[in-house]
Amino acid sequence: MKKIVLALVTFAFITVGCNSYKKADTAVALEGTKWKLTELMGKPVTTTKNGKDIYLQLNKEDHRVSGFSGCNGFGGTYELKEGSRISLSHLMGTLMACEDMTTESEFLKALQTVDNYNHNGKTLQLNRARMAPLAKFEAVK
Repeated sequence: MKKIVLALVTFAFITVGCNSYKKADTAVALEGTKWKLTELMGKPVTTTKNGKDIYLQLNKEDHRVSGFSGCNGFGGTYELKEGSRISLSHLMGTLMACEDMTTESEFLKALQTVDNYNHNGKTLQLNRARMAPLAKFEAVK
């Protein structure tokens, strides 16, 4: 189990990066872009106490999601479907303990419940049904 978690964390750090496509000068692709969390459950999110941003990244080649949730790295799989639908599954992460893990807990819970997204080239919103966005992200350059 420790080897799997270590491999996921290593994978997360290796896959971080940005890709752009020709839709617009400032537009970025949904997949391959590092998405920094800016809002969670309607509340603004700032950089964590350790100075790191909470983020996620979707890897197009192997349909893996990876990122940092505030204290721990995480990874799993995703599937994009017609009609801006998304499914995240097999999520797991490292098991470090930090002082305040409230935001991390809410973020990981939100990732497990999202079923659709909005992507405009600069921002990404993850939603559940027709509810208000669960999480909002901005592309990191």
